[in-house]
Amino acid sequence: MHERRVQGPGGRWTTQQLVSSTPLAPGEAAKLLARTPLPACADPVTPQVAPSPRNPAAGRPTTPPTDGHPDEYLRKDTSNPPARPAKAAVTAEATVTADRAPASPRLEDARALVGALHLLSPALRYIPPAMRDELAGLAARWLDAGHSSADVHEHVLRGLPGAGTPVHRPGGLVRHLLRDVPPRTLPTPPPTAPTPIRLSVRLEGARECTGHHTQPMLFRPLADETLCAACAAPTRDEPVPVPGGERLRAPS
Repeated sequence: MHERRVQGPGGRWTTQQLVSSTPLAPGEAAKLLARTPLPACADPVTPQVAPSPRNPAAGRPTTPPTDGHPDEYLRKDTSNPPARPAKAAVTAEATVTADRAPASPRLEDARALVGALHLLSPALRYIPPAMRDELAGLAARWLDAGHSSADVHEHVLRGLPGAGTPVHRPGGLVRHLLRDVPPRTLPTPPPTAPTPIRLSVRLEGARECTGHHTQPMLFRPLADETLCAACAAPTRDEPVPVPGGERLRAPS
C-alpha cells in the first residue's frame, strides 16, 4: 500500500492511498497517484507530486501464493484435505515391503480364485479390475497356508452382508476379509470301531472253560455249557443225579 498527502484547490489537504496486489516501486506508485483527479476548487495550488516516505517491508518482494492448503487443519471446510505425511510414509513402506515379498507359487491359482468371485454373489460382480492383482496376492497367502479355494470362497460368503444390503465397494470388502489368514484346522477323523479278533479255522466255535485251570482251556461246546468235559464230570464225592429223583455217588 502506498500513501501520499496532496494539497488540493482552496488549500484543502487530501490523503490518497494506493493498494496493489503486487509490490510497486515508489516511482510507479507516484505515476499512478498522479493520474488520480483531485476535488475541483477555484484557487490554484501546487500539488505535491512525490508520495510520502513509507517504511518498506523486510525482505525481498515476493508474489502471493495462489495454491496449496492453509496451515490449519480445515477438514470440515474443504473436500480435499492435505495428505498426512505419516500415513503416506507408512503406505509407501508397506508397498515397498509387498514388492520385495517373493512371489507365491500358488499365484495363478489365486488369480483364478479371484476371477470366480463374481459367481458367488451378485454383490461381487463389480470388483475393479485394478484390484485383482492385490486380491490375488492376498488369496495366495491363504492357499500357501493350506486352505483350499473352497475354503476361501466360503469365508468370503460368510463375510457378505445380509440380503437386501447393498455393497458399495466389493473390492474393499474382499480385501478386508482376506487380510488376516487364520490357521487351518484339520477335521477330526471319526473314531474307528475296534477290529474284532478272529480265531483260526481250527479254533472257530471253541469256548474258554470257566472252570479252574492253570492255563486257559478251550473246548468245543455241544450246547450252551460253559465247562469242559473234565470240569463237568462229577467227582467221587459229588452225587450224580439219576432219573426218579434219587442221587447216587460216584464209585470209588
